[in-house]
Amino acid sequence: MSKALFIFFITGLVLISRHVYSQVPHLAGDVYVSLEQGTIKADLTVSNLPETSNYSLQLNSGLNVQFFRDSRDRFSYATEREYKPEKSYESFQYWFPGTDRKSRYLPDQFKVSYVGAFPVYADSKKRSEWGDWKGNIALNGKTIRATEQSAWYPILYNIAEDKTYTSVTYDLTIHVPGARAIYLNGQPPRQGSVAHFTSDRPFPLLLFAGDFDFKKEQNTYLVNTTLSQMQAQVLDGWFTRIKDYYQNHLDIPYGVDVTLLASTPVSQRNEWMFVTYPTIASVSPRDWLNTLVNPNTQTLSDSSSISFIAHELGHYYVGTVFQPNSTLYWAFLEGVTEYISLQAVRDLVGKNYYDRKIKQYMAASRKLQNFKGLSEITSPGEINETYRYQYIPLLLTELETKIGRPQVWKWLRSVLQTEKPLTNYAFFKESLLQSGVDERTFADFEREYLRSSAGLPNLLAAFQSYESSIQPNSASNHAYYWAVTRQQHTPHAETKPQAFYTDIKRINAGEDLKKVSQQYFDFARGQCSGPDECFSDFNTYETLEQAQEARKNWLNRLSATHELKAVHFK
Repeated sequence: MSKALFIFFITGLVLISRHVYSQVPHLAGDVYVSLEQGTIKADLTVSNLPETSNYSLQLNSGLNVQFFRDSRDRFSYATEREYKPEKSYESFQYWFPGTDRKSRYLPDQFKVSYVGAFPVYADSKKRSEWGDWKGNIALNGKTIRATEQSAWYPILYNIAEDKTYTSVTYDLTIHVPGARAIYLNGQPPRQGSVAHFTSDRPFPLLLFAGDFDFKKEQNTYLVNTTLSQMQAQVLDGWFTRIKDYYQNHLDIPYGVDVTLLASTPVSQRNEWMFVTYPTIASVSPRDWLNTLVNPNTQTLSDSSSISFIAHELGHYYVGTVFQPNSTLYWAFLEGVTEYISLQAVRDLVGKNYYDRKIKQYMAASRKLQNFKGLSEITSPGEINETYRYQYIPLLLTELETKIGRPQVWKWLRSVLQTEKPLTNYAFFKESLLQSGVDERTFADFEREYLRSSAGLPNLLAAFQSYESSIQPNSASNHAYYWAVTRQQHTPHAETKPQAFYTDIKRINAGEDLKKVSQQYFDFARGQCSGPDECFSDFNTYETLEQAQEARKNWLNRLSATHELKAVHFK
């Protein structure tokens, strides 16, 4: 899921959104939660459903359905269900069979009542090492955390359109005895043990309730954080700048204020961040959000955090406004989001950091194996993490050199306005041409980079001259570098993955930094058993102080999730 984080600034600019929300389900009713017993009970009416007979309804596998009934409460529907982990690991797929038992029937509205019980991990010493994730319904004795991925509410999946309706409008009353506050995504948090939330704008439903405080900092809600006033102001300022940047370039207002939410895992070691618009959530056993801001300088501790934040904030546009699907799901969801966050980095942070990101993309893309050109992708699973986070933004950067940066933004604006597309290669091509890209220009680009495995070496070759132009500052006689390789974490593993890191080394002017970086990636590959097991970063800096500060911040973050090990390289 998401790995990044983002930030923005609203300067009073008023933008008119041309985006029109298509028909989305509406939820109304009551939800009851026991923080002590770990139970969830719901009595809901689901309405405003689209016409389809090719669908399923996702509901968490730990929830027991009492009934599905017609909207007038006259009779109960017959139901069938199955478990399809490739579609949703956390839930069963339900449907109402037709009279022939082969077809499926979906009324325009229905009632559903269900109840379930989930473990309460009140004693932190008894928690497992690993075992928490975004789709978990997590109760720690003080709070409950449940996201759209957990399917704690009925979620329609339209099979014909390959569209999952995680975002809904709602009129819900949440009952949590003993809670001090309740937060439901899309509305401000409320004090008390009972809260009524309504929204005629669709949101994916993240529920957070229990013993916590909240406050508002300018344009950001802070839920359950321990940020100081200064730290909150720094983060809010960056959130606002990045949000304003996206609004200006994509012509769509960011929408409601961002909520920054802090939560603890129901495990010993899990630590991650995720976005459920408009919430940016940190799940950490050590108040990780507080490490983002240096209390001495009153700035972000590491400039890489800006890229991280910009990526997560970008998911509002690619993930909420525009929902990818089909074969290029990951290319759009993560690759395009990473590209627009790269643009924010270039314009808000500076060219030096942008150049470092390009070099990281190049180094990572060199490691891709069994590469397929974009036109050859036949399933989402063929686009692994390196392909989506590193190769796609590099590819779009090369496209930018062919058609110009303004045309790329024009294309992205047209993509966001497209209703219900299948985000396959045909859509990628047609959307570019319809946005104004010259057919011959695209044909040349397609032949060079998109049709076969030769697209990868061709792309890397195109950036060779660029890479040589962004070597360390020629005014300096030397630069500094260090590298880190981190193993990918296996879900439910009992031990931490490892992270290998090097000393800080100096390289003199005239030495081939590209050759050194390639030697490191060859070295790092030997530390891992498979091509996708590890992720490596080769980082360069103009001063020793910059390198030392950056490495310290990297290792501080990694220490919570990985076993650190120093290795000797060169």
